[in-house]
Amino acid sequence: MTQIVQIAVAVLIGAAIFALGRWGIRLLATPVPGEPDPDEIVAVDRHYRCAVCGMRLTVTHAPDEDVSAPRHCREEMEEVAG
Repeated sequence: MTQIVQIAVAVLIGAAIFALGRWGIRLLATPVPGEPDPDEIVAVDRHYRCAVCGMRLTVTHAPDEDVSAPRHCREEMEEVAG
């Protein structure tokens, strides 16, 4: 009986290793997104501050004028005056 359990556990561990290997290879094989079109990028001047840790961020270029607040420390950052 214990030999059957050992074989079952070995098969499960082998299947898990195989699945993780496939996942890793698929992750590495995903192509990098292309560069944005320079004609579609607009200059903006938005300043943000993280309410949790205080980190500041300045956004100078964006795909459009309506820039959504980035996230930091799992919270949306607050827009502050420059």
